[in-house]
Amino acid sequence: MKALKFYCKDHWVNLYLERWLRAGVVTNDGEYWPTITGTPQGGVISPLLAHVVFDQWMVLNHPEKPFERYADDIVVH
Repeated sequence: MKALKFYCKDHWVNLYLERWLRAGVVTNDGEYWPTITGTPQGGVISPLLAHVVFDQWMVLNHPEKPFERYADDIVVH
């Protein structure tokens, strides 16, 4: 949420995204599992959020290696 609020200043968009990320999971038998951390597997927001973390990690740990992003894939050269 910290990264989202940095890049997006719209309160309503951030509110919607926070609710979406904390929605939890309902299993096939109807059991509810709350979401504690992370994003839903296969969620369309995952690549966007990973972008912020991965870019900073590369800058700190591998600044000499260029990389390209293709949708939800990353190629490190």
